[in-house]
Amino acid sequence: MRTSVLAMAAGLILAGSLTPARADEKSHRAAAEELLKVSNTEKAMQSAIDQMLALQLKANPQLEPVKDVMRQFLIKHISYAAVKDDLIAIYVAEFTDPELKEITAFYRTPTGKKAVEKLPVMFQKGAELGVKRVQENSAELKRMIEEALRKKGAALEQ
Repeated sequence: MRTSVLAMAAGLILAGSLTPARADEKSHRAAAEELLKVSNTEKAMQSAIDQMLALQLKANPQLEPVKDVMRQFLIKHISYAAVKDDLIAIYVAEFTDPELKEITAFYRTPTGKKAVEKLPVMFQKGAELGVKRVQENSAELKRMIEEALRKKGAALEQ
């Protein structure tokens, strides 16, 4: 799904580069970029890269000697600088110019600033909760998979 979103965003960018941008399109893109700035997207994405790398190294300690190579790769392909234009295209496709400005205005309020600060932590805790729940119930998943495979095997034999 992520690939199709990026492909669609790339298509939007390419289509936009073939025709001169109108003033309202420039304003719309500027509003999207401002929202990304106010919501600290660059910092959040850097943190996500750091977390992703740490998780990979924890799961695969043998990758420690190539940690710097992995970091360079992630920065090259998924850092804010690498995907900024794609993100702007996604926001422009999903929100109108006035909606982007309203969201940005919210993020400038004390509650919005708190949301920007707390949401990454909450998403991380939510992801950890999901992993924990799957691990706690992995035996059930294994039984369900085995049962489904048995049923498919029996159906194939008939």
